[in-house]
Amino acid sequence: MALIRSIERRRGGVLSIAIDDDAPIEIPLETVLTHGLQEGSALPTEEWVAIRDQGRTRLAVRRSLEYLARRRRTRAELRTQLLKAFSAAETNAAMARIDELGYLDDAAWAKDYVTTLRARGRGRSVLARELSQHGIDDEAQAGALAEHDDRSEALAVAQKRLRSLQRLAPEVRERRLYAFLRRRGFSNDTAKQAMDAALRWNIADSELVEPEMADAEAMIERRPR
Repeated sequence: MALIRSIERRRGGVLSIAIDDDAPIEIPLETVLTHGLQEGSALPTEEWVAIRDQGRTRLAVRRSLEYLARRRRTRAELRTQLLKAFSAAETNAAMARIDELGYLDDAAWAKDYVTTLRARGRGRSVLARELSQHGIDDEAQAGALAEHDDRSEALAVAQKRLRSLQRLAPEVRERRLYAFLRRRGFSNDTAKQAMDAALRWNIADSELVEPEMADAEAMIERRPR
């Protein structure tokens, strides 16, 4: 038999219940009310185990919904969070219920991540590593990165970075720009092509600006004094 030694109220509709000499566990208030649990009551051990498992799963589902309400999470992130307070079995049961409710979609999460401003200017290798860190599997990564255009992203970030390197010697400028692109996750070929294109455009822009400056200076010289 399982003897209920104590029942204590916690915040958020949760009760802490101690059975025999075991450490107290938290279960939802509705579980206690549904089964009429009271201090000093005794019930068959098998019955208590079923009640406990049901209550713990219900509480894990509730916590899952609270976590997901704060921000979207991947399946791996939610599991990690749940395991801080629940057993593996309780976590698995809660995850299964959350899946049934349709609140977890790693493929959609990954696609959204790749299109955010935070992911702009990054190559596939960096994005794939970041997705892995969030627990996204290879299949979901491939789907999210399928439409990611490394070439255009590399060119855009190269042109932007080049503005801060203008005062450097040409060889130093090229070396730093190339290294920057590689750190951003672009392949050797993509980084080289983006760097070359950005440098060509930078030279072309300079050639357009210089005649305009010369014309302006000439006009100033011709002004009557």
